Amino acid sequence: MSTRRNFLMTSVGLVSAAAPLMGRSQALPCPPPQVSAGATNPTATACTSSNMPAYIASMSPFQVRSLIGNYAPSNGTSTLRSLMPSMWSGNDDIMRPWSGGAKSTSGTKMYVHGGGHSDSSNNSLTSFDFAGNSQPTGWRLENTGQTGVTSDFATGSTGAPISVHTYDGMVDMGADLYRFGGSSYPSGGFTVQMLRYNKAASTWTRLPNWASSAPQFAGMAVGNPSTGKILLMDRFVSYFTYAFYRVATNDWSTRRNASAQWVGDGSAAFDPVTNTGLVIGANNESGVFAFSIGINWSAETITQTARSINGIGSGCALIWDPTRACYWSFGSSNNNSTLFEINPTTFAVTPHTLTGDAPLLPESSSHGHFGRWVFLNSWRAIGSVSSRTSPAFIVRLP
Repeated sequence: MSTRRNFLMTSVGLVSAAAPLMGRSQALPCPPPQVSAGATNPTATACTSSNMPAYIASMSPFQVRSLIGNYAPSNGTSTLRSLMPSMWSGNDDIMRPWSGGAKSTSGTKMYVHGGGHSDSSNNSLTSFDFAGNSQPTGWRLENTGQTGVTSDFATGSTGAPISVHTYDGMVDMGADLYRFGGSSYPSGGFTVQMLRYNKAASTWTRLPNWASSAPQFAGMAVGNPSTGKILLMDRFVSYFTYAFYRVATNDWSTRRNASAQWVGDGSAAFDPVTNTGLVIGANNESGVFAFSIGINWSAETITQTARSINGIGSGCALIWDPTRACYWSFGSSNNNSTLFEINPTTFAVTPHTLTGDAPLLPESSSHGHFGRWVFLNSWRAIGSVSSRTSPAFIVRLP
């Protein structure tokens, strides 16, 4: 375990975590990828849906396009820093320190949120809207935040959250974003804060703790809007545990133990058709870098199987693609120039070299992207950003 992790564990005392319709899968779907006889991977041909923006349709598979120049946002914003209010001047370090976003699997907006520990108290929430034709819409400040927040607020009430390293613990469930635990400002101890952000009202509501014993959380989350549940897998507080948050009843399942310790700085994604998922990260201290998971959303249990996937790195963006029937991964602690394609059955990994405006240069080479992306399936693209001072970008998918 790293020195930073040791500090975090000690500090918490563990002896006792309006886009238009064009963004909502209104396009004609792309056909399944074609596989020729004897081929092991689908051919990388570009799919162009009926409503794909021109600035994406003109790209080739695995090309990266920085949204500057002719492709700069139509609302005049250039970077996240360009719209940050003066109250956060010199205090906008919200991407670099193990922070991500809401892992948006629908819509056209990417949400960015983070900070935490001694890095930043900035608890604002920003978005980048990729909707548009010749240009994307651009950055928007969804919630300004509040300065000086260092304490929790009461369960069931609304308030301003403590800024945190979000890791992979934030998900987009449609009308609401959910943020679970993290490493909080200013001490770096893992927080008990479980929060719901309502997009329409722009309010944060405190949710109940996920357990009475060791209630802090820092790890991975995947949301299933069709079941109204969110699966949490804790890595840095209780190491082995998982539980399900029930959106409709605002309560939790029993917290259970997985068979093995979760990977470090991991990311998770899942296939809602087969209810199987994947978790990738750093060594779990037993030589495992990845697990496949089987999820029983009804019984609120999982199965966990170690997989031989190594070399992708921690803090990656991990995305399930139902059209190509694979996982995509990029932007990990040691990867800024490759998009990995992962087979969900064999777990074979195919690296694709990113072209165009790659590599994706982060503010730190060791912290990763986590959930700082939006999956634009009907447009065959991923939208993301690497730093507060660089433009957002598109990765074109086959």
